[in-house]
Amino acid sequence: MADLLDPKWRGLIVKAHPSYSGTILTETSVVARELGWGFFERLGKQKVMQVQSSTESPKKLAVGERPVMADGTESNMFTLKEAGAPVEIVYPLEGTPFVPSPTAVLERAPHPNAARLFQSFLYSPELQQLLIDEGGERSLHPLAKERSGRKPLGTIKLLTEDPAVIADQADEIKANYTRYFGT
Repeated sequence: MADLLDPKWRGLIVKAHPSYSGTILTETSVVARELGWGFFERLGKQKVMQVQSSTESPKKLAVGERPVMADGTESNMFTLKEAGAPVEIVYPLEGTPFVPSPTAVLERAPHPNAARLFQSFLYSPELQQLLIDEGGERSLHPLAKERSGRKPLGTIKLLTEDPAVIADQADEIKANYTRYFGT
């Protein structure tokens, strides 16, 4: 991540804003914890193109609007790369923010048993494999197999954050980020 501060990348980076994306809010929280807000202060001076969605950064990269993506979704990068887009994924030595996609059954769901059945389906080996093979996703399911050509998840240094911490600090994270990027 610190490599993004090299002046050679000035005006060449695209990054999503944490005020619009929960994924990017999580990523920003993790990076601020690991590298400090000084990292974002310096990155903000790099003339970074700001986008709203974590899925928009990979698209800007793939169409050539920016040659470097500071954040975004790995699944979109897998999909673009496997479709022949001239993109490569680089995992930062400092670690890669890991943002899981949780699901839940609401306490007052009108059909809680149907919701539980749907939950069981979502975490079945078959659907988890389909998400890997067709959606570019990762799975922690023990029976799911990584696609060949992708860096195995177990070899990537993952950085995680407690969702409660992010929820408690969301306004502060967004305000700090906006201070450094001016948007």
